[in-house]
Amino acid sequence: MTDKMRICMIFYDMQEFGGLEEYAATLAIGLRQQGHDVSALSTAWIPPDNQYLTRLRCNDISVTQLPKWLSLTLSDWKTKHKILVVLMRLLTPLTYLLAIGLFFVKRRTWRASVTSAYGWLHGLLLDHLIGPDRRKPFAQLLLEWQRLRWHPDVLHIQGYTSSLLFVIEWAHARRIPVVYEEHQTPDAQFDWWRDFQRSINKADRVLAVSEKSAEALRAVCGVTRPIVVRNPLLSDPFASGWSKPLQSTKHRPLFVTTVARLYITKGLSYLLEAIVLVRQKHPLTEFRVYGDGPMRAELLTYARQLGLDGDRIFVGSFTSREALSQIMSETDIFVMSSVLEGQPLGVVEAMAYGCPIVTTAVGGIAELISDGANGLLCSPRDPVCLARNVCLLIEDAALRARLAHEARQTYLHGSYQPSAVCSHIASVYRDAISERRSAISRASMVEQTTVSPER
Repeated sequence: MTDKMRICMIFYDMQEFGGLEEYAATLAIGLRQQGHDVSALSTAWIPPDNQYLTRLRCNDISVTQLPKWLSLTLSDWKTKHKILVVLMRLLTPLTYLLAIGLFFVKRRTWRASVTSAYGWLHGLLLDHLIGPDRRKPFAQLLLEWQRLRWHPDVLHIQGYTSSLLFVIEWAHARRIPVVYEEHQTPDAQFDWWRDFQRSINKADRVLAVSEKSAEALRAVCGVTRPIVVRNPLLSDPFASGWSKPLQSTKHRPLFVTTVARLYITKGLSYLLEAIVLVRQKHPLTEFRVYGDGPMRAELLTYARQLGLDGDRIFVGSFTSREALSQIMSETDIFVMSSVLEGQPLGVVEAMAYGCPIVTTAVGGIAELISDGANGLLCSPRDPVCLARNVCLLIEDAALRARLAHEARQTYLHGSYQPSAVCSHIASVYRDAISERRSAISRASMVEQTTVSPER
């Protein structure tokens, strides 16, 4: 086996901003710089201005993806809604036929009959035709094309819940080594990991983002394959020329920053409740949440109910590392309010940039942050604790400075640099490839010994 490997990264999609994407792009580029051939495959179309797509292509990493028109038709909810509206208009005669039947059989009013018929037909189309994500067979065609033209030595699946398990099945049938990485900490209260056990143990190696995640993968998902816990991966911003500006906070409000997708696991409703409590004592404190996602409208509504200016808090996502560096330059306190996490890159970024941190102790966070030593911890779903710790840092500049320094030192003394993490994961690839080749060799020997001498 040669030292140089052909590594194909598999993505479900590539968000405009996200810890999974940041990690995977940095890993791919680091492996490329170590001399390996690296490609990427996404089961969804990626906009050409996506920051991670741009970085991959600038480092000579090819990206294979579904065509835009097909991807949007199969998986984009805005496109699906437009298709559903058109279909319902085309099926207007059928709606009225169904309404006539209800009018005479059920003895309903005409308006109620039309409404009921429309709702039934709408639900039928949504549940069985428009709603389901139908990327899988087309993604398998992409995988086959990648296998035939590029011949990868190993697939590295960047997984999040059960969305990419079908790739394990596809690769297993073709005897291609698979390293599956789960970026979340499985939790039995969510059904996102249903049927996980059926496919996951066909992977050659499973990567976990923390010890807590590894434990959950065994307990919740029934993983029996070898699990390797990897460190977070982040380049040192100071090594790239960034420096923390020396700014006096005596005559200006403090800025409290959160970097997170607007998603249920990020606990942002609890953050809003904490903001209300903080503002009661420190009304000039500025809170900023950088990120976007499906809960934006809901969070803006909740902020308005709490008497907060949601548009001022939820300022949108950033699209480059330079923008993140500027955000961190203006950050006095970093907060993460998650209720479920793997090993959030946002916390590691705050450590690397030397920010004092207030965060919940979920997933692998407690493996990074020790309460009172290099940050302050809270239980999830506890806005009172979040507010109390933020107020403590607002009121104690010396504590802010000490926790910021210790957070930075934790980053510096941890194995978070690309070179170390890439070398570690490359060794995982080699073990997976070696084990798969040995298994194929043993299977071949068994087949040969079962052939009768007469044949």
